Amino acid sequence: MAPEREENRAEMGIRLMKRLKMTIFVIVFLCALSSCGRAEDLENIQMDAEGSGAEISEENIREVSDEAEEASCEGESDAYHADAELEYLMGEYEYLSDSGTGKLAIEKTSYGYDISDYESESSYRFLADSSNIETIEDNRIYMKYPEQVSSDGRAVFGYYILEYGADEIKVYYGKSSFDEAEFLYLAAKKIEAAGDVYEYEGEYNSYDVNEPALEIKKNDDGTYRIQIDLFRLYMLRDGIGEETEKGLEFAATGPGGNVVNGVIKLEEDIAAVTIFGQEWLDFAGLSEYEFYKTSDVPNIREIENTSPEATADELLDSFINGRISAADSADLTSTFYITDFNMESEEWDAYSVGEKIDLDNDGENELIINGPYGGIYLDARDNRVYKFAASEGTALTLSYTYYNGAVWILYSNRSSAGFEFYHMEKYEGADNFVAEMNFGEEFVDFYNAEAGIKYTLNGAEISYEEYAALCSKIFAAEVSTG
Repeated sequence: MAPEREENRAEMGIRLMKRLKMTIFVIVFLCALSSCGRAEDLENIQMDAEGSGAEISEENIREVSDEAEEASCEGESDAYHADAELEYLMGEYEYLSDSGTGKLAIEKTSYGYDISDYESESSYRFLADSSNIETIEDNRIYMKYPEQVSSDGRAVFGYYILEYGADEIKVYYGKSSFDEAEFLYLAAKKIEAAGDVYEYEGEYNSYDVNEPALEIKKNDDGTYRIQIDLFRLYMLRDGIGEETEKGLEFAATGPGGNVVNGVIKLEEDIAAVTIFGQEWLDFAGLSEYEFYKTSDVPNIREIENTSPEATADELLDSFINGRISAADSADLTSTFYITDFNMESEEWDAYSVGEKIDLDNDGENELIINGPYGGIYLDARDNRVYKFAASEGTALTLSYTYYNGAVWILYSNRSSAGFEFYHMEKYEGADNFVAEMNFGEEFVDFYNAEAGIKYTLNGAEISYEEYAALCSKIFAAEVSTG
């Protein structure tokens, strides 16, 4: 019996060693997998084994191990994607804040990434890190940031969305959720200037429209070509500048063909442009502008050499296409665009583009915008479009007529029964008023129709026959633009 007992002891020892080995294996996996959220699966397997009295097989361990490895890989993949996106976005971004120039920065640290927003050197909007990021998807970083933390540990969160593109980030903010986030600002990435890049040269965007608006290119002789596109106002196309102790001083052709002077100063990648002179200030209402650099490569537009007639037509076409505004010649700061009108609809107050007709007898066409009560007439001169004539409701309905070999602007007032009044203006150039006529008819006694009607021409009373002949001649050639 001794040999059998020895054999039984050996088998028990082998089984105990196997169980010990499996137990150690399970403990190691339990520790390793708990961080991946898989401890529960392993615990279930262990409980099943204990409840049934069955041994934990290596096959069970491999199954759980494979699942845990797959989950771990997915987590690592998401983390890698987030890190890759943040690494791509690393750097400083600048935007225009109420305190001057704000700075949005994304920096790599030993713990991940820091994301900070300083509205000025002394105040910040948030100082966040990777732990505040909820997710990154569709070129958007969703960030939940504790803006206030009470003594008991409760926090009031702000919800930020950082939408990133090529060298820019749009920041949105919501007080209670990401769905309520509204646009805050657009920040442009600071570009490190290369050694062979000239300081001023490049393309700059306007803070107002976030589109290219300032182009500066260095010429071979050391001067600079400068183009400044002031959105919906004016474009300085032919600026020439030279570096001085004051900055990049330049001269360009301004409104009316007069020369305007200015200076460009750089503060890192922010270009501050000042245009001098009371004439420019009267024209634009503003003399200082700021732009931010987006490229070291300028996109200078070549200037077309056109005749005065072509320039007038080009300006009118540019207004039609919405590229430039028109101004009230009596108030140059009052401007409007074709998009300000209700165009091409079926409503009674709709406007539409009409003909180009020489309305001021100068050999160049004006543009008619057909509309309620006669619409509006536009003239192009001095590199700009101006309002030439406009209706003012039923009291001044606008049209034009041909009289004594010339075009006259005609204003009609038929707003009251028993009263008609007409005013005509003749021009030789839109800014050269040369003649006018006033005529009409009204009751002698407004409260007594039987008292008869009187007819007048330029303040003098005329007979009905004279009035009828005049009206017949004028209204036969009238062209309505309503």
